[in-house]
Amino acid sequence: MYKPETHRRIALLVCDVPADAIRERHGDYTRIFGTLLEVSLKPINETRSADSQATFKLEPFDVRAQVYPKDVDEYDAILITGSVSTAHEYEQPGREWIKKLIEYVRVVATEKPWIKIFGICFGHQIVALAMGGTCVRNMRFEVSATKLQLTELGKRVYGVESGILNIHLMNRDHVPNEPPSFHILSSSNQSPNHGMVLFSDSEFSEDAPPSNFSLTDIHILTSQGHPEFTESIMHLLLRIRRELLGPELVRDGESRAGNQNDGVAVIGKAIWGVMGVE
Repeated sequence: MYKPETHRRIALLVCDVPADAIRERHGDYTRIFGTLLEVSLKPINETRSADSQATFKLEPFDVRAQVYPKDVDEYDAILITGSVSTAHEYEQPGREWIKKLIEYVRVVATEKPWIKIFGICFGHQIVALAMGGTCVRNMRFEVSATKLQLTELGKRVYGVESGILNIHLMNRDHVPNEPPSFHILSSSNQSPNHGMVLFSDSEFSEDAPPSNFSLTDIHILTSQGHPEFTESIMHLLLRIRRELLGPELVRDGESRAGNQNDGVAVIGKAIWGVMGVE
């Protein structure tokens, strides 16, 4: 049974710094992810009594400078952010921090199963590499608000009967082969794995996902998409990366940036559910 306490302490493993234009308007990743967690927690707290209001503390660690929690056992969860760096280039000079991050995640995941792990975009790819999956360059970028197809398990984890998850994307690398015992939650027309879970209990680690489970049975949850991105952040990113992405893809992304975004209401809510806050 997961801890009944209402306070959650979360270590944010920061893998990048937002571009200046984004940071000036929306803050650094601690603020951006803090906003995601705060806004997604609000409707949950509205259903709880005054003496059972859930709270959290999000503490950042710059893993690029190889700064990590002194005692990870003090945390309920670790959350790995996105990055412009390439996860699968960890053997290249200057990327030693990526190799250390992969090993750190592997150790926490295998030796401390009571600590929840969340990986977003680059973090999703780091989890895959740490746990025996693959990460490679895809044919082209995926950007902006996109409709993902949920697996049957994805529908149950996210509570979305329609089978469609709307989320902001900004990626070219992807995870074509999930690690052993992981189960895929969503996919796009271009990438077969846009999110995955690992269950805590060994009985849930078979080839087929469990027929009955609660969100607290999930040990690791990842998303290739960005639940922390807003329409404003996406517009800024598309402008900043216009030369890299090309004008046609930028125009397409701009046209979809204001579409439905389930980052807060669906993925944010699921993150809290995995931590036992429902």
